[in-house]
Amino acid sequence: MTDTYRLPAVANTRLNALVDRIEAAPGDLINPREFENLQQRMDLGAVVRTLPQGLSEEDLGGILRLALLTECATDTFATAIDERAKRFDAPWLSRFNNNVWAPDEATHHTPYKHILMGLGYQEVDLDREIRETRAMPFTHRGGDLPAQVTTFGVVQEYLTDNWHGLIARLLKSAAPEAAYMATRVKRRETLHTLWYRDMTALQLEADPGLIEPVASALLKFEMPGNDILPELQSSVTRWLPLMGADFQRITRDLIRFVYEMMSNTRTAGRFVLEIARQNGRKLGPISAHQVQMALNRLGGPGYGLVGEALLESVGLDYMFKPQRGRQDSGFALYEQPYERLRGLVRTWVSNQMNFKVTVGGPGF
Repeated sequence: MTDTYRLPAVANTRLNALVDRIEAAPGDLINPREFENLQQRMDLGAVVRTLPQGLSEEDLGGILRLALLTECATDTFATAIDERAKRFDAPWLSRFNNNVWAPDEATHHTPYKHILMGLGYQEVDLDREIRETRAMPFTHRGGDLPAQVTTFGVVQEYLTDNWHGLIARLLKSAAPEAAYMATRVKRRETLHTLWYRDMTALQLEADPGLIEPVASALLKFEMPGNDILPELQSSVTRWLPLMGADFQRITRDLIRFVYEMMSNTRTAGRFVLEIARQNGRKLGPISAHQVQMALNRLGGPGYGLVGEALLESVGLDYMFKPQRGRQDSGFALYEQPYERLRGLVRTWVSNQMNFKVTVGGPGF
C-alpha cells in the first residue's frame, strides 16, 4: 500500500466545488440556545420509569455521557483531520473540516449536557468530565490518506447518527423535548455522512487505485470512544441490543454507502474482494486473492457479479436490477436464460460471502 496521494486537477476542482456548495448551504445548523428553555420542561424521571428491560438509570446516564463526551472532543478530532489534509495537500478537506464540520460538531454536546442535568447530574461534574475528555490523546488508526479520512468519516458519522437516533427513541415517549434535542443532532450527523460519502466517491472515481487504502481504512475502523472513553465505550456492546439496535439495517445501510461510493457493481465487487483479501477471507474453498487473480486475467467482468452478490446478500438487489418491463427486443430471446444463470451464480456467491457487520460500538 502506498502513502502517496495525488489526484488529477479536475478531481481537486470537483472536490473544491463540493465544499463550496456545502459551505453555501450547510443546512439547519444547531443554535445551542434553542435548548435552554426545553430543559425546564423535561421530565427525565419519567424516562427512567419507561426504560426497556435490562437498562438501568445508571445505564441511561452512561449512554448520555458517552454522547456528551465524544461530541465535546471535536477539536481533538478536527486537529487530526487537518494535519492529514495538510500533509497530503488536500485544501478542500481542510476547508470542510475547519469551516463546516468542526463548528457544526462543536454544538452537538450541548443538548446532552442539558439532558444530563435534567437527570440530576451536577453541571460542575459534567464540566470537569468535559475538560478531562478534551485533554485525552487520540490516535487515528484508519489511515492517513484523505480518501481514508473521508471513509472513516462515512462510517463514524453514520454510526454516530444511529447512536443519537437510538437515544431519541429511548426518550421520545416520556421526554419528547429531550428526544427532539437528540434528533436535531442526529439530523446533522446524517448530512455529515452524505458529505463524506460524496467526497470519497469523487476520489475513487478519479483514482480507482485508492480502493486498496479505502478497504484498509474500513477494516481498521475504530470509534474514537475506544481511545478517549474506553470505560464507557466498552459497555456499548451490551447497551445496543437493549436500546433496540437493528444490526441488519446497520449492515444494509453501510453496504449501501459502500456501493454509492463505488458508483457501480464492478467497482463494488473489486472493493469486496480487496476487503476479503486483506482480511484473509475465502469465497468457499478459494482465497480472495486467487479469485482476484482469476478475474484480473479475464479482464475483470466477474467483479460486477461479486458486487451484485454483495447487494443481494442484504436485500439491496433493486439497486442494480433493471426496471420491470424494460427490454431490448433484439436480446429478448436470450435475456431470460442469461439472467437466470446470472441469478444462480449471484446467489451462490452471496451465500459463500456470508457478509456481516458486527457492531461493537457505535463502531464495528
